[in-house]
Amino acid sequence: MYQHLHCLPSFFCREPRPLRVAGRSCQGERWERLHGSLLEASRNEEFLRDFSPAMFELTQYEIFEWFKANYRDCVEGLLSMVLYLSLVMEERRASLLDLASRAARELNPLALRSGQSSWPFFGLLGQLQLVWQGGQHAAPLLTDPWRLPPGNCPKPLPPVLHPFRKGETLGNLGAAWGWSQGPSPVDDFANNSVLRLARNLKPGSLLIDAGVFDGTDWSLMGILAGATVLGFEPLAENRKLISDRLPVRLGEQRQHGRGEEAHTFLQIEPGESVPREDWTTIFRRTSRSSGHSYIMAAALGERVRSLNMTTRYDYSSISDQGYLTGPPNMEVEEIAMTTLDEIIYTYLPFDHVELLKLDVEGYEMGALRGAEGLLASGRIRFLVMEFHPGMLGSSGTDPEGLLHFLHHYCFRCFSLKIEQAQSFSHFVARYVTPEATPLQGLGQLEDLVCENLAFK
Repeated sequence: MYQHLHCLPSFFCREPRPLRVAGRSCQGERWERLHGSLLEASRNEEFLRDFSPAMFELTQYEIFEWFKANYRDCVEGLLSMVLYLSLVMEERRASLLDLASRAARELNPLALRSGQSSWPFFGLLGQLQLVWQGGQHAAPLLTDPWRLPPGNCPKPLPPVLHPFRKGETLGNLGAAWGWSQGPSPVDDFANNSVLRLARNLKPGSLLIDAGVFDGTDWSLMGILAGATVLGFEPLAENRKLISDRLPVRLGEQRQHGRGEEAHTFLQIEPGESVPREDWTTIFRRTSRSSGHSYIMAAALGERVRSLNMTTRYDYSSISDQGYLTGPPNMEVEEIAMTTLDEIIYTYLPFDHVELLKLDVEGYEMGALRGAEGLLASGRIRFLVMEFHPGMLGSSGTDPEGLLHFLHHYCFRCFSLKIEQAQSFSHFVARYVTPEATPLQGLGQLEDLVCENLAFK
């Protein structure tokens, strides 16, 4: 039945490395025996149809129960074992693959798919469900096909990331950064602080702050610039942090104690696309001075819906991220998801977005999908986006595909961490390493700064 599965390299497309020991992970005689026995089984076609003697011994009740009880010491080892069992125990394959999917939740999907582990049988990952939301299976966020044709790009764009530094050909982005049109009002910021873009906004400009958290960075800078800030923060606990912290930080910046209330919460009911209260009424009630943040109690995503979201405080995301060690009191909260297209086209009176900031812990592709009408019509001028390949993997997003998606809609993107232009594939490869994207843990990230060359 498994003639197409000759050995591990046919799954992996590479020979596995020796047992990886990172910190206390996978240490001990039993884990080493399991690793060696699974490698032996993966290289013998007979053992892909029936138990090898070594694996038969290790799956006896008491020993197997030990592995289950201690699986957090070596999640990838248990996952490898269960994948092997799904091959040789055909009558229980469905339940074993479900168990493997649940074990894989505690490992980074991108790291798993990239073949970083020394454990065999990870070539079977295509049969698993690696994307979860609120403890339930979810569909991955695809970066193609593109739904709409792009706006009129003035010239063909090469598919490369550019270094972001003074002296480069930055065009309008350089002016927005405060480098090419006289002195910047934000000389206190370091040259590599992306918050310069918010602080340099013109009064009345529209800033979208997706992933507000406590409001003391992007929303604060937009308020100080006199911009209209539209924030999206789905979690009630984070909105409480905004009420506690944002007025205090605003008062410190304006040097007169607690700042005046410069933020307003707007409720969106789960399953609905916009607030029930009319925008004109809200604006008249709150626009006493320039600079205000209107914070929607919703997440930005690819469609309008109600969903459950696991709260973490630090890295809450639409997609579950079991590979990060979370606090003991994580809960599931019902939230609203809407799209930026719905908000701009049906609720707000603005015809374009000056600056879109996305920091939604791996769900950036969902937010971009929900803004595809704005992207295709050239109505988003600048984009600052957290680029975290590990977290993107938790939503099923291909990091390189995300860059091609932005390129399709005429965005030229810059990295603050490279010294020369790099192809998309070369740039992403920097992050697909055990150091940059480990099987467990946060991994490396950066902010990308992009300009829409088709902006109208």
